Amino acid sequence: MKKIVAVILAVVLLLGGCLGVFFYCSAQKAPTVEEIYDRVVYLVENSHELNTVFYGAGLPTHAADSVYAEINHIYHNFYYTDTYEMVSSSAKFLTSTDIKNAAEKVYSKAYLEDVVYPSLFTGHAISDASGNPHFAHARYLEDNNWIYQAIQKGSYYRGILVYDYSTMRVAKPSNNKMCFVEIDCWDEDAPQSIRTQRLTLVRQNGLWYLDSFAG
Repeated sequence: MKKIVAVILAVVLLLGGCLGVFFYCSAQKAPTVEEIYDRVVYLVENSHELNTVFYGAGLPTHAADSVYAEINHIYHNFYYTDTYEMVSSSAKFLTSTDIKNAAEKVYSKAYLEDVVYPSLFTGHAISDASGNPHFAHARYLEDNNWIYQAIQKGSYYRGILVYDYSTMRVAKPSNNKMCFVEIDCWDEDAPQSIRTQRLTLVRQNGLWYLDSFAG
């Protein structure tokens, strides 16, 4: 009788262990393309405008020497006219909060705070072509409840990527918290040069967000 009880207990423990492993593996399982397809399309399509604000042409501004600026005295008592210009009232984003609210619907909090926000709002250390370090000033400066944009000296962001979403695939090592997605794409001005873009997504508050530059 004792042997029978021991065998039954062993079977129960074995089944319990197997079920535990099964549910753990299920919880860690990577999402399928079907499960994330719509979310990825939403994130990538909404990243284009943000990437332009982050790294590209930026927002429309009033030049310091423009007639509009002179008539409206918009640079009165502003000390950075050599390096910053006031963002136009016609721009979609008029404050740093406006930019952040839009960005946080697309990119993960960690990516924004570690990568994007330092270059946009506080400035950061970078290296020049010779490897010499220097400080890059913030792209946007807020003063008297209005935002100013650094005067462009060229941009390292060139256009947007066009994605063929039908090629979307989940790549390893993905799980239910971090997912790597690969999609064929090309530069909008070079449709013949197809390449694969690998995007990193992280799960945050129950939704997937971009954790890497989408282009």
